[in-house]
Amino acid sequence: MLIINQLLDINEVRKPELMPFNNYAHRLIVWLGGVTLEHVPRGENKQADTFAKLSSTLAFPDQETHVPICRSWVAPPIFDDEDNDERVVNVVSVLEIEIEDWRQPLIDFLQHGILPDDSHRRADMKHRAPRFIYSKDTLYRRSFEGLFLRCLEEHEAKKALEEAHSGICGAHQSGPKLHF
Repeated sequence: MLIINQLLDINEVRKPELMPFNNYAHRLIVWLGGVTLEHVPRGENKQADTFAKLSSTLAFPDQETHVPICRSWVAPPIFDDEDNDERVVNVVSVLEIEIEDWRQPLIDFLQHGILPDDSHRRADMKHRAPRFIYSKDTLYRRSFEGLFLRCLEEHEAKKALEEAHSGICGAHQSGPKLHF
């Protein structure tokens, strides 16, 4: 609300380091013409709320961090004519939400320094992360012997267990038969 009031000249910008941004925003408003500024609460603006939460969870605030924002398009533009002066507007993007992968928070932390919002999960992440390495789009866990063990997705883990139980481990009946 404060920034909107500053742009509407209701409140003044007191921090000198923010003046260039305020001046630039004023120039953009004049250049665009007919701009209406309206405060939208965070709860009603999910995308802005998500970006605000993301920026507050970055682990290294002193360093410049680039976070890729991915979107998948429902359909590409039908016409790719360079001579066409028309532009596509109001294109809707759709993201496919997959089942949460247990590896993704570790990958986010190792690759981008992004920590979970929950303080308990954040502490757990900082404690567990040194045992993992992310290389060539694959997450590995360092074993006690120093070997790197590839971390599997849920369906890969099920397949590995099925293969192990159908092979050499398939005939075991647990308990006493496993002792010898």
